[in-house]
Amino acid sequence: MSVSVDDKNTIETPGGNKIWCKDGIVHYLISAPVDDKEASQMSKGGTRFIENKDASMVIIDLKQSTQFSSEARKIWVKFLQNLKIKKTAIFGGNVFVRTLASFVIAASQKKNIKFFTTEEEALKWIKD
Repeated sequence: MSVSVDDKNTIETPGGNKIWCKDGIVHYLISAPVDDKEASQMSKGGTRFIENKDASMVIIDLKQSTQFSSEARKIWVKFLQNLKIKKTAIFGGNVFVRTLASFVIAASQKKNIKFFTTEEEALKWIKD
């Protein structure tokens, strides 16, 4: 399984989720269910941007997200524990997805992760 990267620095995973880096921020658009394989691909893509020093912040769009497997949540915890990530903003998502994400946040034991209702609020906080 491989990911495709277009000329705009966007990675599209086999499951249809997208990752890109812009203005020092890794952006995740999660629009398809995330199992362990999908989470692993997404983690690798984001880690590449972080380790290459292209970004030090993460923003995650959960508006279209529907589910995360237990294994996927473990992979996300490990990704978010990366000490090079200075801030993570999460926005959107239904109550179920937001609850799953809150478990990931708690397990990551990082204080610089926050939920927001809108992308605008998330971007404002992440850029402060």
